[in-house]
Amino acid sequence: MKRWRLVLKNVLRNRRRTLLTTGSVAVSITLLAVFGAVYRYVQSPLLPPGFHLLLMVTPRTSMMVPLPLYYGERIRGLPGVVDVSPINMVDTLYGAHDDLLFVLACVPETFLKIYPSWKLPPDQQQAFVHERMAIIAGRKMADKYGWKLGDHIHLRSPGYNVALDLVLRGIYTSDEDETLMAFNWQYLNEAKGRPNKPGGFWVRARSPEDVPRVMQAIDSQFRNSEMETRTQPMDQWVLDMLGMVGNVKAILLGISAAVLFAILLILANTMAMSIRERTAELAIMRALGFRTRQVLSLLAAESLAISLTGATLGCLLATLLLAVTKGYRVGGAMPIYIQMDAVTIVLNLFVALVVSLASTLLPAWRAAHVSIAQALRFVG
Repeated sequence: MKRWRLVLKNVLRNRRRTLLTTGSVAVSITLLAVFGAVYRYVQSPLLPPGFHLLLMVTPRTSMMVPLPLYYGERIRGLPGVVDVSPINMVDTLYGAHDDLLFVLACVPETFLKIYPSWKLPPDQQQAFVHERMAIIAGRKMADKYGWKLGDHIHLRSPGYNVALDLVLRGIYTSDEDETLMAFNWQYLNEAKGRPNKPGGFWVRARSPEDVPRVMQAIDSQFRNSEMETRTQPMDQWVLDMLGMVGNVKAILLGISAAVLFAILLILANTMAMSIRERTAELAIMRALGFRTRQVLSLLAAESLAISLTGATLGCLLATLLLAVTKGYRVGGAMPIYIQMDAVTIVLNLFVALVVSLASTLLPAWRAAHVSIAQALRFVG
């Protein structure tokens, strides 16, 4: 009998235990893969195309404090700046069930340049730009609530203490995200009584080379002014928003270590039970001429078959889970795109390999080095 057939036969001899162990490994690897993908995202956030030229200007003291509106015109005059838009992330309630919707208040022209991948007909773009009460929404949002072009959308914002009566003038489609909504910042400003204080500014730089110069120029201009600024690339701003919930990296590492320990216990327990039950059988194999290293390799191969099968299923489940949650919003507005990449998959398969060997070699080594006479007398 070929060795791989012998390995397969032994793996399937107790199918229920093999199935439960593989499923447990798959669930554990799913969690580990998701945490690994999130950790890699935290190290280097993946943002939509064009966002590498986008900067976020907020107060240095707190992101909850607004900035004076005239800052925008001063920023616009700096070298390397292509466009500037005041920005507010408005938490609103919609409908009889008070569904929580996050809407961006911005300058429409700038907003459309930031999202060039959105497919919006020219007439809808013009309506969004020129009508003060216009709002645009993604196709998924429109389908979810049954909205059609021209519908009035009534939103209430307890946080801003305003009621917004908007008209749907555009429904965009996109390969990235179709759940975002945006309306004119001037309408929000008027509804609040013209305080002229946005939550921050979006700034588009001309080129990647201009980004660091523009950041330094903005913060230098407002140093020692009534409100000092903090200018960041969008990926760093996303990390700061994530950081508001705590030390995300430390949390992920701690949970991942616990998951890894759980996988080790599951496999170690399964393989120890399997090897213990087959002590006499392994002794017979040695008596028939199987060398110790051959016995060890067969047992290791069984463990690898279970763990790598579970790890493969886990990576597939993690990929599906991340695809379903694609576009989840940080702070209600900034979509994040966490995905499984080749590095994360390879790392998880490597973890499964190491854990498999670590959980198998010790009990297998003990069983393979028990004297044949003693092993044959073993009755479990």
